[in-house]
Amino acid sequence: MSTKWKTIITIAVIAVIVAVAVVLINRPAEQAAQPEPSEGTGMVAGKLGFPVSKINIGEGGTKTAADGKTPIGYNGTCDSAAQAAGNYTHLIEDVNASTWAQQKKTLAEVGKQGPWIGRVTSSGELVANAKDLPPGAFDGGWYSRSDVAAGGLYRVASCEAKKQAVVQVFTGGTTARVNSAPKAYFRTVTFELTWANDWQISDAAIVQSGQDFDGRVQDAGPTSLGTAFDGESAPALKNELVNGFFADASREGWVEYANAKR
Repeated sequence: MSTKWKTIITIAVIAVIVAVAVVLINRPAEQAAQPEPSEGTGMVAGKLGFPVSKINIGEGGTKTAADGKTPIGYNGTCDSAAQAAGNYTHLIEDVNASTWAQQKKTLAEVGKQGPWIGRVTSSGELVANAKDLPPGAFDGGWYSRSDVAAGGLYRVASCEAKKQAVVQVFTGGTTARVNSAPKAYFRTVTFELTWANDWQISDAAIVQSGQDFDGRVQDAGPTSLGTAFDGESAPALKNELVNGFFADASREGWVEYANAKR
């Protein structure tokens, strides 16, 4: 090959290298800064390191239950099971004497009869049936009030669309204390949902330390048990809190709702 052609080829190669470099240099910085998708999910990692889904708490249903606020009418997908679990959490977590009767009706509307109902309604029944309301209620008669977005995490332990699903929800909330300010908390609640033209609760548990929902979940899930947070709302989650909550629980499978409070 002549020296002339070698020179022309060398110049062409240099031109290509320069062009590529210009494209890379001028690529928008924000594009390079986007979080990497989590493997196999198509989701991006959130502030706490969990994948963030595209589903929102408060959505997924096509209508509302008799209480006028609980979404029902799901499409039967596993994503909708995760939405239903988040949307049903207040029905087993909240206790307010003035709204308890309606809450029980709604729970019966979205749930199948079973021993689980007695377990999750025991504290509410004590308050509602007390001759004199116990002291400690806060902010308009609340004895326990959930805040699912404050926890903002869910884990689908198992699911077969339009058949059955087991879903864990990590929720925040506030509970009353006698002669003291209310205390905020974080804990895991677990649902078994069965399809009957909609997702219906067929079992549920307010899970604490050491429980695994009769082997249907990997572990009990995170909890703030033993940690006190004074105030009428759960604090914003930070890495140090999450690390403590997950000290005895696996992070595997946990996903953030899209509208979790962060």
